[in-house]
Amino acid sequence: MMDKLSNKPGGVAAALAVRHALGWLVFGNAVGIYLALLLLDSRLQAGVWTYGRWVPVHLNVQLYGWTSLPLVAWLFSIYQVDESRHAAWGPAAVWAWTASLAVGVFHWLDGGTAGKIFLDWKGAALWSFVAAQGVLWLMLAAAWLDRKGKWSPMKRGGTFIGLLALALVPVSLVFAASPAVYPPIDRTTGGPTGSSLLGSALLVVGLMLLLPRVVAGPSSRDRSTVMWWFFGLSWVVFGITEAIGGTHRDAIQIASMLLLLPWVWLLPRDWQGFDWPAGSAFWRRAMFLWWGVLVVSGVLMYGDGVLDRIKFTQALVAHSHLAMAGFTTSFCALLCVLITKRKLGGRFSIVLWQAAALMMILVLAMAGWLEGAHPHWMVEAPVWRTAAFVLRAMCGAVMFGVSLQWLIQSQKS
Repeated sequence: MMDKLSNKPGGVAAALAVRHALGWLVFGNAVGIYLALLLLDSRLQAGVWTYGRWVPVHLNVQLYGWTSLPLVAWLFSIYQVDESRHAAWGPAAVWAWTASLAVGVFHWLDGGTAGKIFLDWKGAALWSFVAAQGVLWLMLAAAWLDRKGKWSPMKRGGTFIGLLALALVPVSLVFAASPAVYPPIDRTTGGPTGSSLLGSALLVVGLMLLLPRVVAGPSSRDRSTVMWWFFGLSWVVFGITEAIGGTHRDAIQIASMLLLLPWVWLLPRDWQGFDWPAGSAFWRRAMFLWWGVLVVSGVLMYGDGVLDRIKFTQALVAHSHLAMAGFTTSFCALLCVLITKRKLGGRFSIVLWQAAALMMILVLAMAGWLEGAHPHWMVEAPVWRTAAFVLRAMCGAVMFGVSLQWLIQSQKS
């Protein structure tokens, strides 16, 4: 059972968003197992639903389901949706989000995609998701109008600015999903530039800076002045280097990546100054461990000679799992704990998830390194590659089982 962390639950809408997030995690993991099995035996393909059609399903339900819905629950908490006169609209917004994602699943299985990873929204799927975001925004705006008189001027102003920023999200999605729009790329690898990686990482850094200041207890000491200046400087560097462009051999792009390394130390140091509820320590430690490995490995992989060897191999798949199954899952699980005031999983299931994720990442990284050195794997089935895919499927099965247990426990709490 998921034991209570406090006597004050996070609210009906927030709890529903967390359960839907866990549901999408289970579904995404199930699709991941199927993809792993297809790599072992393509005869398991279900009609016209090919590997290529299932891949965007797996990626997008993990990002827009498991990753996004805990953030939606966080917004419910920030805007005190469950304490407003419009509390009944909170669950409706969650169901609208899930329904739009379901439309996306059928759309992607039917072959409809914009052809951009994590931005596969197109046609009816795109507009249904935009509509769901509109429902969420209107509900948050209504809650803001109802609750703003009870908030301090700082919170009232901050949440209003938040509403303005959130209003741009659907517009940005439509723009970014267009096949006519594409960010600067490293033309020598076909991958992102160092500055693009810096920008995407800084968005995550921003969330990690904001989280303790919203949901944790007050800071016991102020260590943040230099950190905030460095955060602002990093964004300036991102803007300049993104405009210049370049490859992973250019000093300016390498330097932009190196700006991520201080955050491996700065963020844990910052979080130590806050009071955290009981039951959150394990997820916090796991999150920062994955964060450190993610940043350091990302910087090393970007190096000349390394990226050239592992591009378009299982090593990049390993790094994606390091980001999603490792860091992002720990971050989202921590967020679920902090919002609902309930534990997510027991120590055994949490350790089992981390161990399975780590094993999968190591296996895929080694397979990718071998793939880069021996191109004959593309026309043959060497034993090392088959063994790697078997281990990948086994790890995926463990992670599916753990996530299913978390979902079942959430329904009982």
